[in-house]
Amino acid sequence: MNQKPTPHYRPLLIAQIEPPQREDGGDYYYRTHAPGVAMSTEEGIYVINLTNVHRKREEIIKISDVLILNNICDPDWLPFVKERKAHKKLTVYELGDDLCAIPPWNPLYFFYENKENLFLFKRLANYCDALQFSVPELTKLYGYLNPNSAVFPNQILDVPSKRDIGHFGEVVIGWGGSHGHHEDMAKMAEPLIDWIISKENVSLYLMCSDPIWQLFDRLPSARKQRFKTGSLNAYYQFLSKIHIGLAPLNDTQFNRSRSDVKFLEHAIHEVVPVVQFLAPYASSVKHGETGFVFENSKELLNLLELLSDNVDLIRKVGHAARNYVLKHRLQQQHARKRIEFYKQRLENLQPGMKSEDEITKVFEALAKNEGAVCNGRHLRLTSGRFEKLLHDGLVLNQIEKNKSSANTLFSMAAEMEKQNYLPYLFGASCSDDAIICLKEAVNKNPNSLKSLVLLGEAYARKGDIVKSIQCFESAAQIFPEYEIPYVRTETLLRMTGHEKESIGLRRKAEDLMSLLIQ
Repeated sequence: MNQKPTPHYRPLLIAQIEPPQREDGGDYYYRTHAPGVAMSTEEGIYVINLTNVHRKREEIIKISDVLILNNICDPDWLPFVKERKAHKKLTVYELGDDLCAIPPWNPLYFFYENKENLFLFKRLANYCDALQFSVPELTKLYGYLNPNSAVFPNQILDVPSKRDIGHFGEVVIGWGGSHGHHEDMAKMAEPLIDWIISKENVSLYLMCSDPIWQLFDRLPSARKQRFKTGSLNAYYQFLSKIHIGLAPLNDTQFNRSRSDVKFLEHAIHEVVPVVQFLAPYASSVKHGETGFVFENSKELLNLLELLSDNVDLIRKVGHAARNYVLKHRLQQQHARKRIEFYKQRLENLQPGMKSEDEITKVFEALAKNEGAVCNGRHLRLTSGRFEKLLHDGLVLNQIEKNKSSANTLFSMAAEMEKQNYLPYLFGASCSDDAIICLKEAVNKNPNSLKSLVLLGEAYARKGDIVKSIQCFESAAQIFPEYEIPYVRTETLLRMTGHEKESIGLRRKAEDLMSLLIQ
């Protein structure tokens, strides 16, 4: 019987895991979906996308050759990574934002305002086998955390049809984006309004939130048009209606670590990019060739004046910008760089390899799950009923403060997935007895650092110091490099008059944290 020839490539099962977020938004599309689709078209590469609360995550943690954790900040992943290291599997941490500079408008602001969470994401980035960034600026800030690092900028996956820009009835200037850009837009709103009023052939299109639209109340209704914010596809449709795209950006620490994706989106739609002279655009925009850069509102208006009076220049620069993206910034052109980065690191980790037949069998089994969306060798494990129960329970508990209804949903989730510890972990904060809930979470996942720490805190509130310290000690035994169990024990010892015994623990925690400070 003839044997199959050994393939010249190494088949890989790559999993990309991240916190739940909108799947029709830009962050998910550019950092997870697009790279995953592109990599899956390479020979022997299978890619799975899922969230960090998906019911299949533990299975995928065990079987995937490469596991990419995108902005994950959860101590329970430390033992997972430790287990993968023991089995010679590669875990890569992805940092897509400057998490130490989250602005107040961002939903994550209060989470990362807690310094323990700032140390935790750094701990994970440091402990994983490699670290990848979305922009070079993040490498400058956090590259010290891991010697094995790489930058994989955002790219364009789907190329729209070439645009036919015929006769200009008017020049349309446009901006679209999230409410987080309110301050960026506010700085240039008034000068822009005055300039548009002074021009007869210019109008303004905005895809924006109510507060940003209100910045332009003074602009006559005949000179402006609003589009509702929505999916990425809706934004692409919006771009097809404008000629000049604005990208103002205040010089803040968070903004300096953004990507140049707005330039890419404008460029591929042959919209002339007019962008802030700031780090995100420094290497991609060639002034006067593929776009224009400005430092202040005066320079912005001078550029708009130049463009509005020269439609041939609009066509020329828009065409050049699109050609730049087609030549240099398509996702498919860069997928192999990611794969080679992973394979090079796997050479020192995984002695053998699964056959492609084995990977295919696993992949096809996962594709039969509720919520699975399969396209070739790319698989999205979207939320099913279990994940939706967890999500809705968290919303009811944390935002609507409806603990009773939240507890009901977590109980339903626990019935659905009887071996999953997350319903008990999440449900502890709305349960009548948090200790019983957390003990069950630990029973189902004995390596859950988060459950053990919360259980120790619950015992401390009850005044049971002995059991509290036992929980913290158990967490420290599972993962000795995590400082929080030592911090909690030290605090308890000091509060109960055992100052001398607490000193060593305080030093231990300080030494661990010092490794994460540049």
